[in-house]
Amino acid sequence: MSARRFVALPERLLVDAIKVAESMGIPYTVLIERILSEVIKVLRYKRDLLESLAMVDAFDDIRRLGGVVLPEKAVREMLSYVGPAKLGEVCSEVSRMAAWFAELAKVKRSVTPAEIRNSLELWLPSASVDLIKEGDDSYKFVVSFVSYSRELLEVSRCAVEGLARGYGLDPCDVSVGSAVIVLRAGGLREE
Repeated sequence: MSARRFVALPERLLVDAIKVAESMGIPYTVLIERILSEVIKVLRYKRDLLESLAMVDAFDDIRRLGGVVLPEKAVREMLSYVGPAKLGEVCSEVSRMAAWFAELAKVKRSVTPAEIRNSLELWLPSASVDLIKEGDDSYKFVVSFVSYSRELLEVSRCAVEGLARGYGLDPCDVSVGSAVIVLRAGGLREE
């Protein structure tokens, strides 16, 4: 028995779906049905698909900003050969790019603790990122490294500071330990 049911969609979502469908040259109802069909198939087995889709979009943003993916071991080795001045230049570029990324992410997605954690995991893929709620709207993000170098930790700090600046996290505090970077941020709400 196949029954059609009406599903209320927010007007903003419907308008976006219509625009996307028009650009694809298909009716918006077909687009919505295709999306639901494919996503539900995957969600049966991979419950974090929606988070994965956001990560794919975020990775594409990094690529469009000129970012590349390199093995961490190679990055650590390359950074060990640069002097303090060149390391400063690399940090400046990483910070600037991370800030642009976060500015773009703010437009596309809500600035939530989960969004920030996902961004930290994307920018620092070999690090472990723990999220700890410290108050009603304040959070601590603990970025810990198993394998690191002084230079990699410095570049990672620059990425964290750039993300914080781009997301407009105010107040925020970034501190660095021997293998840990801690970002404390207030004014955040869960979605």
